Amino acid sequence: MDTYLNSRVLVDPVKLFDAPPICDGAAAIILASEAVARSATRGGGLPLVQVCASAIGTDSLAIARRHHKLTLEGAVISSHKAYQQAGVEPPDIDIFELHDAYTIITALSLEAAGFAKPGEGVHFGKQGEIALDGTLPISTMGGLKARGHPVGATGVYQLVETYLQLTGTAGANQVKDPSMALVQNIGGTGATVVSHILKRAA
Repeated sequence: MDTYLNSRVLVDPVKLFDAPPICDGAAAIILASEAVARSATRGGGLPLVQVCASAIGTDSLAIARRHHKLTLEGAVISSHKAYQQAGVEPPDIDIFELHDAYTIITALSLEAAGFAKPGEGVHFGKQGEIALDGTLPISTMGGLKARGHPVGATGVYQLVETYLQLTGTAGANQVKDPSMALVQNIGGTGATVVSHILKRAA
């Protein structure tokens, strides 16, 4: 905590450790129909992961033009559409792989996706809710601030990490028996938000 509090200010009140380091990165995913996926994994192997929802929400790029500067409206829209497509609600989500580019984005994303009330996102997790063994684990491999932010590769990287969780192959960071996850990637400081809901298939 002392290291964080004593770190230099980037733009008040954002400190050095509120922001992610930019890094190199690459990730890949394979999308296939259920029939093709089941054929490829016939005879065992890892469980399949189904894409239950894919939705986008947008807001003004200029923060000064947004209706509510402390609401990620693009994330609200994107999350709501994804929940509708998948036929689920926030309590059904086992993991939230959020785009924690800045500490404040984490808090606002928890609110926008319906896990915390407006103004309470910053307090969500104080009782361990967002830990690996909590009620809503987030950023289970450390998130953008811990492993770096490869920018263009970040969204796919998040999907790969979520795949590892849903297939039980996340190693020391494995969440106990997750079946459904919300993966959210943000661009333009909240101007464009893409949400996917993934589910471990039977």
